[in-house]
Amino acid sequence: VTAEQSMHDMGDVARRALDAARAGAKVLVIRNTVDYAVRAQRAVEREAGGRDRGLLFRCRNTPTLHHGRFASMDRRLLDREVEVLLGRDSDPLGVVVVGTQTLEQSLDIDADLLITDLCPADVLLQRIGRLHRHARSCRPEGYAEPRCVVLTPPQGDLSLLLQRDQNPNGLGPHGRVYEDLRVLEATRRLIEERGHWTIPLMNRELVERTTHREALERITLEMGEDWREHAIHITGEHLADGLTAGTVLMRRDRSFHAGNREVLFGPLEERIRTRLGDEGVEVEFAPRPPSPFPPGAPIDSMAVPARWLAGVNLDGSVAPEMDDQGFTFGIGDHAFRYDRLGLRRA
Repeated sequence: VTAEQSMHDMGDVARRALDAARAGAKVLVIRNTVDYAVRAQRAVEREAGGRDRGLLFRCRNTPTLHHGRFASMDRRLLDREVEVLLGRDSDPLGVVVVGTQTLEQSLDIDADLLITDLCPADVLLQRIGRLHRHARSCRPEGYAEPRCVVLTPPQGDLSLLLQRDQNPNGLGPHGRVYEDLRVLEATRRLIEERGHWTIPLMNRELVERTTHREALERITLEMGEDWREHAIHITGEHLADGLTAGTVLMRRDRSFHAGNREVLFGPLEERIRTRLGDEGVEVEFAPRPPSPFPPGAPIDSMAVPARWLAGVNLDGSVAPEMDDQGFTFGIGDHAFRYDRLGLRRA
């Protein structure tokens, strides 16, 4: 495991991934947010050009990436295609697959090189679990052992992520995914200290050294006032979450359905959630637009993150505007685009 200070350098990440794929390696590039994953995919496509387009991950011959903002029917297609390219019985050919946390969940895939954004050690272990998952008789030269490159900010300085206005790249690839930067700092230090990890032998040590209260307190004391305020903010968030959770506990002394209706059957927007807790609103289309992946099966609906709608009430179906590459649609004053790169704000 090595740390590289190229979190924001999309071109460097693309070149590293393609160099490995040219050598026959199966490469996973996992970014912490969909925005950074899309930017990474575009960089890989630019770097590949026409000569190396065969090294790009494709779904039904269409270059794409893997994340959670695809229509459910397209997401199933992507899951299958990833497992075909990186599964137990996949062909020994180099390929680059770009995505987000979705690549670390419920997929039986096997890669030689992982390039990933810095994340908590327990999450990093989950991602590393996609390396050399199956026994293969022949690995590419240089990849007899699994390799992981962890992308960090310039100079390894996470302080710029404490405040949005201090960071010229916004919140960067961490976004709102991993709030406690002390855990990320502890993980970064551990990677620089120990470059060779023996898994699962070291799992407990790796997790405890990056999440234990005493380890986080040491970082708070060492890093200064801004980090102390950050620690106070994180503690407050945890307390608030605990209080909120207490108001939606199921009552076991009541009927499962009748006595817990408000907890179990809230509004649709509250019931549809992604793995990371992002509320979504299900949008139905009329007429139904085609999938960007041939043969273009009609898409009935998809979930739009509720935070993108800023309280706009959705009443009825939405009429998309189709083109050769995908479609756009509007909800209130908000415009969205869906194509081979998934759903994003237009």
